[in-house]
Amino acid sequence: MKCKLLDVFTSKAFNGNGLTVFHDFENLTDHMMMKLTQEMRQFESIFVSREDSCPTESPDRFRARIFTMEEELDFAGHPLIGLGAHLHEEFGLRDHHNWKIQLNNREIELDTKISESYFETRMQLGKPDFIKTLSNGEADEMLPTLNLSFDDTGAHPLEVISNGLPYLIVPVIDGIEKAQITHDDFESLLDNHGAKFVYVLDVKSQEGRTWDNAGNVEDVATGSAAGPAASYLWKHQLLPNSQLLHLSQGRFVDRPSIMDLKIHEDKQGIANIELSGKVCKVANIEFV
Repeated sequence: MKCKLLDVFTSKAFNGNGLTVFHDFENLTDHMMMKLTQEMRQFESIFVSREDSCPTESPDRFRARIFTMEEELDFAGHPLIGLGAHLHEEFGLRDHHNWKIQLNNREIELDTKISESYFETRMQLGKPDFIKTLSNGEADEMLPTLNLSFDDTGAHPLEVISNGLPYLIVPVIDGIEKAQITHDDFESLLDNHGAKFVYVLDVKSQEGRTWDNAGNVEDVATGSAAGPAASYLWKHQLLPNSQLLHLSQGRFVDRPSIMDLKIHEDKQGIANIELSGKVCKVANIEFV
């Protein structure tokens, strides 16, 4: 079983968010994919294969599945950004390529290009779904579970927003360094508001943090949260440039990462969010 180790949302190795891309998963059971993901011990691993039985007829179409160490996800940002780099290296014949990726419930298009030392992948996230704005009372209950207070938010509301995965966006103007999950059943609290994960967002510096729902492991760069974060900043007019965002993450785990986002608007609001990031190859690996 061959796989590839990549660092995502960075142009330099040993920065950004690590990712394992496993080649050709048709003969793997769900159980084995979970075991391989747990062996690599990263936030996610992605398994990819040709979608069609005759790859020469549609050489740019692939099927992918994404696993965390606990579950399979229908969507995640950094594995797909990294996947684009893998596909470009293995199958690319030009400087720029477009790839179509079939996930469990949707199809994603990836645009890739190559430079001397890294790849760059661009992905269309689509229109965000503004699911819920928490009331003041709900926010007062949620903030202490993150070691935060109302004063830390600068009176900005907490909101649940999705671009594939629903995130509770917790805005702060100060104190992002002290944020942590302190509740024993935080996942249930999120579920009460229709959220899957939390994203603490410094609205002044455009920096974010998130964790697994047990609060044990901090994520390095969260592509699935980047769209909701950009949507939140756009909605509340907190972007210096109303259509561009360079979202940083990973400082607190010594893995600096940058996620670049471009917001496309129409008369109804946000029509689409475009996420892009650099990807650096670290290693080829073969399981014995």
